[in-house]
Amino acid sequence: MRWWFSALGMVLWLPIGAQAAALSCLLEPSVDVHVGVASEGFLTDVRVDRSDVVTRGQVLARLNDGVERASVDYQRTRESFAQRRVSRTEDFRERRLMSEQELDEIATELQLARAELRERRERLALREIRSPIDGVVVERLKNTGDLINNDQVFRLMRLDPLFIEVVMPLESYGQFALGQKHSITVHHLEEIHEVELINVDRVIDPGSNTFRLRLKLDNPEQRIPSGLRCEFHLNAF
Repeated sequence: MRWWFSALGMVLWLPIGAQAAALSCLLEPSVDVHVGVASEGFLTDVRVDRSDVVTRGQVLARLNDGVERASVDYQRTRESFAQRRVSRTEDFRERRLMSEQELDEIATELQLARAELRERRERLALREIRSPIDGVVVERLKNTGDLINNDQVFRLMRLDPLFIEVVMPLESYGQFALGQKHSITVHHLEEIHEVELINVDRVIDPGSNTFRLRLKLDNPEQRIPSGLRCEFHLNAF
């Protein structure tokens, strides 16, 4: 019986063939990301708070955007005018009352107006903070009225699936394959769950002669929180 140290803490290792061999582990989010905005301005609309469940693409907050909205409205009017002008020239084209160069210039003006409208809409979108993942809000770092200058505003985590990383000794290298099913006991909940091996390190840490396994625990209802201690069982589920 030997002790092995990892970033998750001290873990106890038994030989892989031992009956009921187990390792201490920790449930971690599969994604942990800080979200901000690549613009400067004041937060005027904060829509979520800590512990709120969010979906990918959901608007979390907005900066002041009056100038950008007015710019989009102005360009939308120009695009509409260019479209009407093209429509009016269709009759002239059939009757050959306008040269091809004039018709081409009018059509090009419409294309340029549409491109400019897309650009201004993109600038308006930069005033929004959207969630890049399905997950939960862990921290709200700014409040309504705060001045933002390329700052982080939220910390989000994805809890489905949860990840478990386990440190293994060099002697057990080569005995694992992706897709293997194992089990963990989640402390506090006192539940046993099936987990799937999704990653095996290809590099051995020379200082400790260890390598890491990453396992996945499906958590579709996000009922199981990250941060709970667990026990990883080497025997199959």
